[in-house]
Amino acid sequence: MVTRMAKEWLNAGDERPTNPEASRRYCRLEQLNPEWWATAARLLARRGEFFPGIRVAGAARLELEWWGEPLLVEPRTRKMWTAAGRVPGYQEGLVVLGLLNYAAGHDRLPPERGLVTAEHLRGGATFFRGPHVMASVLIARRFARRGREFRQRGLAAGGREAPYGEYGVEFTWFPGCRWLVALWEEDEEFPARATYLFDRCLEELFALDVVWALGNVVAARFGVW
Repeated sequence: MVTRMAKEWLNAGDERPTNPEASRRYCRLEQLNPEWWATAARLLARRGEFFPGIRVAGAARLELEWWGEPLLVEPRTRKMWTAAGRVPGYQEGLVVLGLLNYAAGHDRLPPERGLVTAEHLRGGATFFRGPHVMASVLIARRFARRGREFRQRGLAAGGREAPYGEYGVEFTWFPGCRWLVALWEEDEEFPARATYLFDRCLEELFALDVVWALGNVVAARFGVW
C-alpha cells in the first residue's frame, strides 16, 4: 500500500528523479498523514523508553535517536526538531512518523534478513521506476569521477566507510537500522553507478513510498538536491 502522494507521482509520467521537497503540495510536516500524527499522540500515554531508541519525553513530546542525534516530536502541534534546532523536511517527517506508527504496535525492530537493494523488496521491481527511481542515480551522476569526495561527504555526514563498491559509506539512521551507499566510478567502458543497500526487514517497517523517501533523505546528505 502506498500513500496518495506516491500514487500521484507514480502517474505523473516523469521518468527523471525529482526533488520531492520542491512540491508545494507536499512540503510541510503538518501535511503528513493525520492518522499517523494521531497514532504518535497516543504514544504519549506510554512511559519511558517503550521501544528501543524511542521514549516519552515529558507530557507532550516523544524523543528518538535520529541520524546520531536526538529528535523531538510534538504530535499535538505536528512539529519536529533536532537537538540542534534543525526542522526536518517532509521526507524525513514521513519516515519518522512511519517509524512511530510501527512502534505503536511492536516492541522491537523486525529481525534482520540480509542486505538487499530496493528492487528486491516486495513490489520493488515495479515501484522503484520512473519518478520513484531511487535517488542513488543522482549520487552516481554527481560523483561519477569524484569517489573520494563522495566518501568524504559521507563521513562528514555521520557515515563510516563500508566494504561495498569502489567507495562505500554506511549510515545508522536509527538504532539497529543501517543504510549503505556503494559507488563505482565511471571508466572508459561503464558509466558511474551508485547502489543503496539495506536490510530486507525494512519492508516490514515501511511501505515502499516511505523507503523511497528515506532514500531521498540519504541523497540529501550528499548534497545532490
